[in-house]
This record gives sequence, structure tokens and C-alpha cells, in this order.
Amino acid sequence: MMSTIALAGGMVLAGAGSASAEPPQQLGQGYVTDESGVLSTADEEHLEQRLSELASTDGVPELYVILVPDFEDPGNALQWADATALRTGLGSDQYLLAIATDGRSLAISAEYGGGGAKSGPLSESRVLEIEDQLGADYLSHDDWAGGIAFVADEFSEVPWPWWAWVLIVAGVALLIFLITRLVLLLRRNAALRAELRTLEGQKKRASRQLVRTDEAVRTSEQELGFVTVEFGDETTAEYSVLLKSCRQRLQEAFELLQKLEDAEPDTPADTRAWTQRILDLCAGVDRDVDSRTKDLAALRSLTVDAPATLARLKAARADASGLQEEAANRLSALAAAVPATELVGIAGNPQEIGRRLRAADVQLGTLEEAVAAKHSRAVVESVHEVERLLAEAVSMRDAVIAQADAVAARRPISVGPTASGTTLEQARAAVHAAELSVQARPGTTGALALRRLALARRHLNSAIDATDPAEARSHASSALSAAQQVQSLIQTPVASGARFAAPDPVPERPVMYDSPSNGSARRRWSSTAGGDDEDGPTVGKALWGAVTGGVAGTFIGFSMGGGEAGLVLPFALGGVVIGAISGAFGGSGGGSSSGWGGSSRSSRSSWSSSRSSSSRSSFSSRSSGGGSRSSGRSGGRHF
Repeated sequence: MMSTIALAGGMVLAGAGSASAEPPQQLGQGYVTDESGVLSTADEEHLEQRLSELASTDGVPELYVILVPDFEDPGNALQWADATALRTGLGSDQYLLAIATDGRSLAISAEYGGGGAKSGPLSESRVLEIEDQLGADYLSHDDWAGGIAFVADEFSEVPWPWWAWVLIVAGVALLIFLITRLVLLLRRNAALRAELRTLEGQKKRASRQLVRTDEAVRTSEQELGFVTVEFGDETTAEYSVLLKSCRQRLQEAFELLQKLEDAEPDTPADTRAWTQRILDLCAGVDRDVDSRTKDLAALRSLTVDAPATLARLKAARADASGLQEEAANRLSALAAAVPATELVGIAGNPQEIGRRLRAADVQLGTLEEAVAAKHSRAVVESVHEVERLLAEAVSMRDAVIAQADAVAARRPISVGPTASGTTLEQARAAVHAAELSVQARPGTTGALALRRLALARRHLNSAIDATDPAEARSHASSALSAAQQVQSLIQTPVASGARFAAPDPVPERPVMYDSPSNGSARRRWSSTAGGDDEDGPTVGKALWGAVTGGVAGTFIGFSMGGGEAGLVLPFALGGVVIGAISGAFGGSGGGSSSGWGGSSRSSRSSWSSSRSSSSRSSFSSRSSGGGSRSSGRSGGRHF
């Protein structure tokens, strides 16, 4: 009898134990499914309202809750929660909190992007943190309603998605750039005003501007030569007249600059008047040159028949193959006949020719690729660069020949043609040689050499126009002396060797009829002749400061925030801002998104307005198509 009772009691207990374990199932029609009966009616109504409000809020995930006595088939909390979520058809922005009230375990089923599914808005580290706090602070004390409300509160504070941080970073970077540019502009303007308050500063300003304008006109003269070869003198006559007028005005400006820097003292009134006149002349030349830029560019239309242009430039490159050897042979003959001091301006020309030809080969390869890819802008840039390099190589060779002719005009030696030996012919040959030497080195000639060249031209013109033989000889002698000074000031190995020592795969192109304010002309000049623009170094220091500050901020954020992207990114951004500002003005000389993403709330209204059977279909409409949910994670938490 006792054994029968004991057996019956065991069967009852076994039945009760199996009844308390629940297999994965579909959720009820509301947000809370309480199979354990641990929630009061008031608690359940309050939680339904709270989770409904959560679901109707844009940008935060939905939360569903199921409470059962224990998990069965599978017994692992997370696997059970995932199976229930997939059976119900929850989407990537819908989370399921499963609680075993008797089994004392919990898990939050979430989608982390496995199997090609879209990840939910919460990172895995964030979900694990919520699970730990929920079990320790609420469920371990059987505070079921309070625990669910806690999770709802945590879900309402979703970190910003990764693209929002990208926009913030971009905005901060733009702000840093604008502030940097503004400060640099204010610094330059202040420096300019301070400079212009002194007579010496006014002279320096006029000298710099004149050098830049001369470079722009010289580049335009070179470009005009290319156009004339293509279209003839008639088509380019208007441009030739314009450039001749520009050159005459620059000649006047150089004469004024010469007066400013000669040994005779000038009155403050004369200094101000002459410097202002130089600046006005430069501004007028800039306007005239700029006014023809688009017309001349349209005339060429280099991309209309790009293959023919490529073939023409390849032929020109082949014709230039002997330039280096020819210049070297002529220079060798000169070196055997005259002192080295007379050849300082052309001593490095053969090496410079070789550098330009090698750079032209690189650009021809780039041009060939651009023609094949039909990239119009790249074609135009490469064509201009190849033409410039070849033109400079020819000018380098011509400068050697012209210097040989100039020497031959003074000395009866075997190099160069026979000359009459008159002072005028000597001056003419010397000025021509100096012009070619300067023309071969665009952007690398300083103000002093340009002033001497302008002076040599003026004296040569005066010698040609003079009717008195003595006066003509005097001017011719002055022109000869000034031209020789130009050659000594050029110093080939120093002036241009650095620029072509290692040709860049995409050398900077000349700007057709460009103004002195153009970036490429300014960079070529300032890199060798010195300038007053410090944007490059300051911006570079700001960028480097931003990088190092961002790295430091990222490490600090990881150490203080435990790798949570929501904490790492603010530290990283702060490091970028502080580093950029300190790098730019402090003296001389990324977090992970962790699966955050946006979430559509297109069907929220159906849940906030009704819990009818039709709402069940909305589960499937928001389903991610059968994702892996929490695949790869360990199973749930015990409390």
C-alpha cells in the first residue's frame, strides 16, 4: 500500500515538473506573455502600455516579453528565446526577453547580422550589459515587473547609428577646416597690413607680386606657342598682341622695382606711389590674361581628337631624344674654351633636359591611359604637362646654344657661328641667352634675376634705338653686363634640380593663361623662390594633430568605456578636435559601430492601435526572413 502511494506521488511530482517546463512557442497577441502567472493584472496592463509606447517611438527597437516556469527543448535560455523569436517571426528591430521564473534564467534574443540578415540597432555588448543588470538587480529579487520596465527604459536610449557618427565626424572635420582657413586668412591679412605699414614691406610685397605675374605671363607665352603651332599665326594674332602688351606693362613694373631697390634713396611718397603702380600694373595684367583663358582653352579642344594629340606628342618626344646629347656636346666644347664662371647658368642643362624627358615619358603613359579611358580632364592635364616638359627641354638646349653664340660674339673661338664682334651684337646674343635660360625654368627664377633681365632688355632696346654711337655702345654694354648677371643668378643645379630630381608620376601641370593667384603657378614659385603663404604647413600640422588626437582619444575611450562604441566615439571626436586645434595653432614647427543601424517604424501604428489577430500578420511582415538571431553567443544568464 505504501509503495503504491509513493509511486503515485512520484508520478504526480514528475507530471508537475514536466508541466512547469515550456517548449518554444508563438507569443501572445500583446507585448507581454505571462505563462508563469507572476504578474498581476495591473502590472501586465502597465507593461503593455509601456511597451506599446516604446514600439511607437521612432529610432528605438520593439521589446516583447515571455515569462515561463522553465525552458525545455532546448533547455538553453538563449536557444529557447531564439527559437521562439523565429517561430513568431520577429524582425531585426524586434527583441524578445525570455524569463524562466522557476528555472532562474533569462535571455534576450536579438539579431546581430548572421546569415546575411540585417543586424538590430543594439550592439551585442549592450544587450549583454542589460541582461547582467536585469538579472542581478531585479529578477534575483523576483521583481518581474520592475525588471521588464528597466529593459524598456534601456531600450528607449539606443545609441546613435554609425552613419550619424560619420556625419558628426565629417561635420567636425569641416568645422576644423573652416576654422583653420579662417585663422590663416586673418593671420595673412594681419601680416599683410603690418607689412604694408612699412616702406620696406611695401617693396617686398610689390616684388613678390611682380614675380608671380611674370611667371603667369611666361606660362601663357609658352601656351601661346603651342596654339600657334596648331592653328597658325592668324588665329592667335589677337593673343599675341595681348601678351605683348602684358610684357610691356611688366617691363614698366620691373623698371619701377629697379628704382625702388637701387642705391639712390627714395622719398616715402615716391616709394608708396611706385609700389602701388607696380601692384596696379600686375592686377591689370592678371585681368587681361584671365579674360582670355577660357577662349584659348575652347580653341584648343584637346579632347576632340585625343588619339591624334597623343600621336603628335609621341612624335615630339621622339624628336627630343637627341636634345640632351646635343646640349652636353656643346657645353663640353664651351667648357674647354671659357672659364666655368661664364657657364654657371647652363652648367646643369644636360641633366635638367634628361629629367624633363623622363618626366615627359611618365606623363605620356598617363596620357595614353586617359585617352583609352576617355577621361577628358586627365587628357587635358597630361597634354599640357607633356607640352611644358618638352618645351622646357628644348629651351634648355637652346639656352646652351645661345650662350655659346654669346660667348662667340665676344671671343673668336670655334664654338658657334662667326660674329662681327660689335658690342650691340654681343649684347643681343647675351640677352637672348639669358631670356632662354629664364624661360627654361618657369617658377624657379627669383625677383633679382628677373629685374636684371628686364634691365638688360631695356638697355638693349635703348641701344637699338639710339642714334649716337657712343650712347648705343653705353646701353649695349649695360645690357651685356645685366644679361651676364642673369646667368650667374640662375645657378641651374640649385634652382631647378630639386624640382625634377624625382619626377612625380603626375607632375603639376602648367595653367594656360593663368593668373598669378593660380595654385600651380604659386606652388612652383614658392617652392623654390620663397613665398609668404603658410597654408600648407599649418594645414598639414592640423591634420596630423587630428590623426594623433583621434588615436589617443580612441585608446582612452576603449580603456574607460570597455569598448562600447557609444563611449569610444565621443572620446575619439574630442581627440580629433583638440589635436587639430593644437596642431594648427599650438606652436611652430573611430570607434566601432558594433552593429548599430537604423530601424524602420512603418508598421508601428498597427501595434499601438490594436492587439487584434490581424497584428499577428505584422510579425511576419517585419521579419528579417529567417535570420540567425543570436547565433554564436553563449546561452543567456542565470539569476
